[in-house]
Amino acid sequence: MLMKVAKVFRWEGAHRLPWHEGGCQNLHGHSYRMVVEVEGEPDERGMVIDFQAIKTVLNPLVQAWDHAVLVADDDTELRQAMELLGTRHFILPFDSTSENLCTFVIDYLCRQGYDTLARHHVTTVRVRVQETETCYAELERPVAAYARENGAVQEENGRP
Repeated sequence: MLMKVAKVFRWEGAHRLPWHEGGCQNLHGHSYRMVVEVEGEPDERGMVIDFQAIKTVLNPLVQAWDHAVLVADDDTELRQAMELLGTRHFILPFDSTSENLCTFVIDYLCRQGYDTLARHHVTTVRVRVQETETCYAELERPVAAYARENGAVQEENGRP
């Protein structure tokens, strides 16, 4: 029997999408809410994974983003402004859309927490990032597929 458990994270942050044709081209803030859901077989005591284990893996990332400006690495104007002002910021290798943040968090969790996920037989990870109360992006990824793509495990035939 597979079961899903989830941990909720919150942070305050700012960003901009300079190419956007609406208000998002301006620097603005959000009260982000992120739900990280994992699926797996409960152990003999009925637990899929301790919520603290998920928090331990993701807290460094959430703390780095909290009260920071999320800046795309190619947004040189915003990078310069943040450095000039000495403002807390986090450089991302992509635009700071909710969709990209979902992908980043899943990759981060699977990479940084792979041993923990594998030890608890977690099969699937889902991340939902909400910028506002009414808008979110969500992505789901099988842990085994991520591991194969990134060489974390080997197939039975000995090839990654």
